[in-house]
Amino acid sequence: MLKPIVVFIFIFLSFQALAQQPQGCISGTYSTVNAKVRIQYEYLIEGQYSGGVNLNYYLLNWQGPVVEPFIRVYGKRYGNKEGFFAQLKLIYGNLSSLKELYDGNYIMNKRFSTFGVGASAGYKFLIGKDFVIEPLAGIRFLTPPQTKWVNITSEQEALNKLGEGIGWYLATGFPLDFQLKFGYQF
Repeated sequence: MLKPIVVFIFIFLSFQALAQQPQGCISGTYSTVNAKVRIQYEYLIEGQYSGGVNLNYYLLNWQGPVVEPFIRVYGKRYGNKEGFFAQLKLIYGNLSSLKELYDGNYIMNKRFSTFGVGASAGYKFLIGKDFVIEPLAGIRFLTPPQTKWVNITSEQEALNKLGEGIGWYLATGFPLDFQLKFGYQF
């Protein structure tokens, strides 16, 4: 219960800062490797700092929304409009269980929550005055699905969790984070 409260407080404080600073950047992408749509809003706080939120929607396997509030520190002493940056983020998602398992009546819960953290580095290119290209790479750690299995032995449940965990970390919960976003800065 504490984790969603922390995420809510971070998002609330982020929007308070947004109300005081009108400059920001909106960007997005569609990923085909692990099908998802990503929209990001970054607001430029002051000096070399910024913050914002990534909104992701996963379209395959474990489907649903994932919210990633983040903070950034840019390499320039007085500038957050472009350049190298380091980023830290919190992660919360509410995803569906695997449909083939739920539809086959093997598991009881249709959805589960996942929590995590991440760190990355990247570079924001500003082309002209407004167009942004933003590649970044990093790591992230997400909790795996919390599946409630129906009428199975503890050995079967352990094997099922192991198999689902391996699938999770090769797909939606993959620990390496690569992003390439395109956007508009105002």
